Amino acid sequence: MVDAMARELALRAPDWTEMGAPSTVYFGGGTPSVLAPDQIAFLIDTVRHHFPDAAFEEVTLEANPDDLDPARLAGWRAAGVDRLSVGVQTFDDAALEWMGRTHSGDDAVRALERAATMGFERMTLDLMYGLPGRSVAGWERDLGRALELPINHLSAYLLTVEPRTALGVRVARGLEHEAPEAAVEAAYAALCGTLSAQGWDHYEVSNFARPGGHAVHNARYWRGVPYLGIGPGAHGFNGTDRYANRPNNPHYLKALASARSSEDLPAEWDRLTVTDRYNEALMTGLRTARGLDLAALASGFGRRPDVEEAAAWLDAVGRGHLVPAEGRWRIPEAEWLIGDAIASEFFAIQD
Repeated sequence: MVDAMARELALRAPDWTEMGAPSTVYFGGGTPSVLAPDQIAFLIDTVRHHFPDAAFEEVTLEANPDDLDPARLAGWRAAGVDRLSVGVQTFDDAALEWMGRTHSGDDAVRALERAATMGFERMTLDLMYGLPGRSVAGWERDLGRALELPINHLSAYLLTVEPRTALGVRVARGLEHEAPEAAVEAAYAALCGTLSAQGWDHYEVSNFARPGGHAVHNARYWRGVPYLGIGPGAHGFNGTDRYANRPNNPHYLKALASARSSEDLPAEWDRLTVTDRYNEALMTGLRTARGLDLAALASGFGRRPDVEEAAAWLDAVGRGHLVPAEGRWRIPEAEWLIGDAIASEFFAIQD
């Protein structure tokens, strides 16, 4: 698999040279921490080989707490990884067992403390709220424990019940129940209030950072910067169109064994119209504290929501769903739970 990913990178790199050398590397979309450190090092070196002018501001590795042993941590550091994104989800052992996770809450604490002692100064912790049957008090205990750890970034996600998953089937059969809306709202309010009181910056709907702890790579997604995705199921964006590699490992390996150019890669392309990209810019911009630059939208796409959807825009402003922020417009934190619905009111209809 690692060799196949390196081959894909070699085939895609020529198509990306005009976009400049990458400034971040992100290992994610699964459990890349199961790879040996020398495999991570090989892939980073492969990026440097194909983009010799690259100067990385950030190299992130998603990891399970189980994988943060001393040998792996030392190897990742030597390979150039300088940021860890650790999928803890909760410190509640009963909830972890329900989620099928193999670590305990104490395991996660020890793993993060070990990573800090071994030189990882930039770490993000993933937590999940809206778990069935979980009280707000339990969620607040998770937050309190997280804030005691040597992390500088926290991502908090609402559990989403997807159809055709084990949880989705159980909910459909009435064996599980989604968290009530009031409980979700209370958990989100506790999240925002607790981190704000501790001086954290709530800079995107689901993301918080201590001073200097903002995720460089993720912020570029939200600004529409092109990115090159490698591996089964990976997504990439060249500035105008998006591709998705098919998420089938055997098919991916077979395709890469015979591929001679990027045209042979197992990917499906989504050809985005100007309207598609305008709507995405609206959505991602309004998910951030930075907000929307209306003049930039007009310059880049030839339209702006306060003109195209003037009545809806004025209504949102009147309701307090949109507020001015340093020459931009943003959704206030208290309304972020319904932010996507607010943003969708301004979407343009396809030409």
